[in-house]
Amino acid sequence: MGRITPTMIDDDDDVLVTRRRRNTVLLAIVSILLAVALLVVVSVIFTKRSAVADGADDAPTSACIAEGMRIIADPSVADALRAVVDDAQTADGCAALSVTEVDSVVTADSLAEGNAPEFDIWVPDSDMWPSYVTAQSKTTGATPVELAVGDIVASTPVVFAANEDVAEVLGSRDVGFSSLTRPDALDIKAALPDPTRISSSSAALLSLQTAVAGDARTFTGLILSRALGAPTTADALEIAATTGNIAVTTEQALRQHVEADGLVAIYPADVQPSLGIPLVTAAGASAGPLAAADAISAAMQTAGDRLADYDLRDAVGVDASSEDAAAITPMDSVNQAEVLRTWRVLTAPSRMLALSDVSGSMNQLVDGSQTRISLFEQAAVRAIHSLSDDSSMAVWAFSSRRIGAQDWQEVLPFGPLGDPEHKKRAIETASSLHTYVGGGTGLYDSVYAAVKYMKETYVPGEINLVLLNTDGYNEDDDGLDLRGLLEELEKLYDPATPVPVIAIGYGPDTDQDALEQIAAATEGAAYQALQPADITTVLVDAVTQRGCRPYCS
Repeated sequence: MGRITPTMIDDDDDVLVTRRRRNTVLLAIVSILLAVALLVVVSVIFTKRSAVADGADDAPTSACIAEGMRIIADPSVADALRAVVDDAQTADGCAALSVTEVDSVVTADSLAEGNAPEFDIWVPDSDMWPSYVTAQSKTTGATPVELAVGDIVASTPVVFAANEDVAEVLGSRDVGFSSLTRPDALDIKAALPDPTRISSSSAALLSLQTAVAGDARTFTGLILSRALGAPTTADALEIAATTGNIAVTTEQALRQHVEADGLVAIYPADVQPSLGIPLVTAAGASAGPLAAADAISAAMQTAGDRLADYDLRDAVGVDASSEDAAAITPMDSVNQAEVLRTWRVLTAPSRMLALSDVSGSMNQLVDGSQTRISLFEQAAVRAIHSLSDDSSMAVWAFSSRRIGAQDWQEVLPFGPLGDPEHKKRAIETASSLHTYVGGGTGLYDSVYAAVKYMKETYVPGEINLVLLNTDGYNEDDDGLDLRGLLEELEKLYDPATPVPVIAIGYGPDTDQDALEQIAAATEGAAYQALQPADITTVLVDAVTQRGCRPYCS
């Protein structure tokens, strides 16, 4: 029997150990390769899911905003927005974003006309502008784009700017917006930049409305009195710097204006408006813009010091450049937009044909001493003064058979009220209508002729309308009857070139039903003044609401 030696046993063990070590190394290598492969697969899946969520095949990492994001901002906000977002992008190793500067009113007007948004994110200089889009669409008749208003990311208060001497005098008098309703008592005037373009001015208008406790007639009278000018922001500040007047502006604009040396900010003692700067997207925006808006908001919320570099406050009104600065309450954006719409209505340029009844019944006494025509003349003169200088006006008188079988007569051709001579003639014409009184009421033929003339001579961009004043019923049996008139008005109607008839009936003898049908056929309005004292009120109200027809609320 053979003997097993120790040497034979050691050789076999070495072989086994070597094999086991090789197998272990191989298993380790395979495990590592599997782990790497699994990591790659998971990474690819995660990246693809992120890309799908962002709506792109090559999505950026979660910390970055897509380079192709369309961001537009008001010029007053754009530099601060770029700085804050670029700081955040750079910190995360992301590319800088492009921010396009567009005036807020340009974007808002485009959206109000129903145009598709040309942005993924919009940063206007006030959260009033999205509300303005909805309000202005009532005038344009368009279907506005739906917007989603996100976080307020910065703000700036509305202030009065005055030179140091004026500021010293006013500082002890608790000057506020209520002071502007009494310019004579305050002995100063306020330069109010165009509120249709400047948010601080529309905020000031709402503050004025608040200061008069919502009294519509007082507020209307203040605007129509032209007590408030409408220069540019720069002009307003220069006026304040060189005169004893004050300018309505923002804290940011005052600090940044290079010509503002010597101007001091006066913070209103009553209403303290502030512009809140929001992030806006289209309603139903995709995940990409929404994620970008969230990232921008997060960066802006923690960038108070950076905002202060551009003279802006943070979202709640804290000024990082001044420890003593108190937070200012933001404005009601919806009411701010509505008050701006009121301003636009009251100051809109009009092309008005005043069609005035001079039939014999206008000589009737209504209060024992004055006739209907004399009361109307007084009201007409006041109404002319309420029209802006860029409006134009003509006057026709009508009764029956004024020129042969024709019931109407031109007594003042069209001309601009900005021309002192034409305005003087318009006032003289309104004051002398009593010299034309006589005959019956040739109502229907005159209305048709007036609307037809205005359609044939229509001026785009202006409010073309007929202002009809009458105290009776149609008395011309040789011309159109009511049904015939309404049929003719229907033929003339074109929403692209509207000519509304604003009809006013004086006294209890007016055919108010006919006036309402005429107004409805032209998408105008009908009023009635039953008492002598109502004539002026009704006429001025009718004139000042001319701009929103046919979409007045």
